[in-house]
Amino acid sequence: MKNISILVFLNFLCFSSSAFCSVEDGLTAYSKKNYTLAVKEFEESSNSGDVQATHYLASMYYQGYGVKKNLAKAAALFTKSANQNYAPSLSNLAVIYSKGEGVKKDLDKSWEYQIKAAQAGDAQSQFNLGQMYRKGEYVQQNFQKALLWYLKSAEQFYPPAYNEIGLLYAQGLGIKKDFIIAYAWIYLAVENGNPDAKLNLKNFDQILDSAQKQQGQTIAKSILLQYKESEK
Repeated sequence: MKNISILVFLNFLCFSSSAFCSVEDGLTAYSKKNYTLAVKEFEESSNSGDVQATHYLASMYYQGYGVKKNLAKAAALFTKSANQNYAPSLSNLAVIYSKGEGVKKDLDKSWEYQIKAAQAGDAQSQFNLGQMYRKGEYVQQNFQKALLWYLKSAEQFYPPAYNEIGLLYAQGLGIKKDFIIAYAWIYLAVENGNPDAKLNLKNFDQILDSAQKQQGQTIAKSILLQYKESEK
């Protein structure tokens, strides 16, 4: 399971609303390591009902940046934003409950939040669910469900998912075995910086000839283009 997602820096526009401006100011302060000011700005926006600010404020309490570290407070704030279906907070609660940080350890709740985060569109949570189904961890092993969640994660350009999809195709798990398509996905993972995929790609030297590899690379580019087009 992944680690806590702390601050995801988004490109906010500073609208006329003071809440939005405070989030922007908080992110600026955080980037300059002025954590006390960042906490002040996030708290102001959080009190105005801004879900992202609440998540950021929770992150500050989790890290102990600008405030005394307080895992219970962090968990409460993550819960507040998670109750508004904010995917990063849902994902963090899955980790918090799995480790018992600021809350009583509860694997059932961790699983519940993991599913909610994945359904809310968190790419790494979708990948994590894929891993659980592939390995049969906490759930019955199901390669088709693993593939489903890997594909959802891949649609959000999450490179580790590309690698795992390729491995499923290479082994014929949950899908018909196809070495060229497997190569395409793993090639895509390598091209997007996934270190685990490099050795996997090299293994195809014993399986595919240069023409087949070229075909796989063409498929990889087509997959990526399709995902980019679907974003528009």
